[in-house]
Amino acid sequence: MLSAIISSLQSTDIFSILITSIVIYVARFYYNYFTRPNPLPGPFPLPLFGNGHQIIGTNFNEWLLSMYKKYGDMFEIYMSASRVIVVTRIDLMESMNVSSTKTKYPIRFLPTEGMSEYGLGGVGVANNIEPKSWKFNRQFFTQAMMTPSFNHQAVEWTIELWEQMESHWNDLGENRELNLSKWMHRFTNDMILRISTGVKNDAVTLYYNTLIEDNNKPLSEKEKEKINKSEQFVKSIEIFIRGFMPFLAFSKFIRQYVPFVRGEVNRLLENKNYLLDRLYEVIKQRRIEIENTPLDQPLRHDMLTSFITANTPRDINIEKRSDTDLLRPMTDREICGNLLDAVVGGTDTTANMLCFVIYYLEHNPEVKQKLRQELDSVLGKDLTKPMTFRNVEELKYCDAVIKEVFRHMPVIFAIGRFSVEDDKVGGYNWPKGTQFQMLTSALMMRDDYWTNPEKFDPDRFYKVEENDKYLLEKRHAKDALIMWGGGIRMCPGRKLAMTELKCLIPMIYRKYDIELTDMNAPLKFRCDLLTSCEELLVKVKPRKF
Repeated sequence: MLSAIISSLQSTDIFSILITSIVIYVARFYYNYFTRPNPLPGPFPLPLFGNGHQIIGTNFNEWLLSMYKKYGDMFEIYMSASRVIVVTRIDLMESMNVSSTKTKYPIRFLPTEGMSEYGLGGVGVANNIEPKSWKFNRQFFTQAMMTPSFNHQAVEWTIELWEQMESHWNDLGENRELNLSKWMHRFTNDMILRISTGVKNDAVTLYYNTLIEDNNKPLSEKEKEKINKSEQFVKSIEIFIRGFMPFLAFSKFIRQYVPFVRGEVNRLLENKNYLLDRLYEVIKQRRIEIENTPLDQPLRHDMLTSFITANTPRDINIEKRSDTDLLRPMTDREICGNLLDAVVGGTDTTANMLCFVIYYLEHNPEVKQKLRQELDSVLGKDLTKPMTFRNVEELKYCDAVIKEVFRHMPVIFAIGRFSVEDDKVGGYNWPKGTQFQMLTSALMMRDDYWTNPEKFDPDRFYKVEENDKYLLEKRHAKDALIMWGGGIRMCPGRKLAMTELKCLIPMIYRKYDIELTDMNAPLKFRCDLLTSCEELLVKVKPRKF
């Protein structure tokens, strides 16, 4: 009896402590909220959740745009317990896109335990929050893509892989319905793996083999195992990209103790560990290959070999460094972080952009016709003549089409900036440690920067004579079209992405007509941190000249 009373009292004490802790936390949260400096309009946050309960499960870009329409050019939201200032005008972003290393915004987001838990922070280049570490990694990442032959090699590899995919399409027959999103994600995965590691995943051919099996052509167990491994790797990248949001929007308490969220977080962490294990396996195998290669034999030139040999006796890098901070070898953790950035960025963004370009071209036949006129003019009528990097640079209208598609359907629609010094933005003095988000999707559709912004019109990037209607675009396009970020955080893979797109688009449209299965169907996409094409069903037929 006495033990039962004691147990009851203990339970009551624990419950009381819990209730008291919650009350104190809520009171502290709202005290900080109502006494915050420079209060801006924005949706009302909840303790622990912030605005996460409004964000998760929605189209994040559309939600942000709805907040912009409701609250104006500068508003605030809460990701977990962190305040984020959202800006949508060029003048509000100027100090955030400074190219100098002395910028007040050297990192992209507030360092949080959530991002660290998800494996992001002090490694790689994309999400590195340690300026010294970022500088070290950026040096080698950029240099790996800047060898004299890189641009020409990227064109050659794109053509080679396209011809492989083209043969598979032809084998399937012109009446076969293709999910272009799946094909392109495997295409770009093969490309970036070859560039970054020197070895393809063979994702295109292995995906083709799954379709053959659907046609009652049985595969061996060994072939099935190889296909499953390739498909799992491609899907793990997709899951990893989509998995950012819970670690940004929810506090550690929510992630660990709310049942539904906890289960999803555990699944995402398992996927992250699988993806990193695969990359560490690749690094280990390459180290062994390098160690077993005689000193008098050259090593192949790819990003991974460049990383492994940096500042070692077998260094293959062209540029030599004088900065003492850059004179040490890279650790496996740093190499893995850079490979992760390359593989994730190089697979998803380019694949989605290609799908969006084709969707918009098929819904704008006059633009497609003008594009084909340029292709025929620059590349000629001989369809067997291979493209060159010079051809890629000459495709100005193709370049304009890509930019206009991105303006309407941005793969990256918001870019973070975190201040390390006090700054004045929008007439307010902000202390260091303030988190900003540049909502570029709003910027790219403002009618004070663009003529008829809702209209799909690549000419706004193609015709910019002083006296025509595109004068407005000429003034603002440089700053109001943000495809690759800005300042010192500009994407180092931007040239590769544009090279791939400006090779693939001509190779497809020179020889083939693309037919959307359902012209009236809305584009199937989702927005988390990136805009991803979920499905694009097409039929590919020989072009009618």
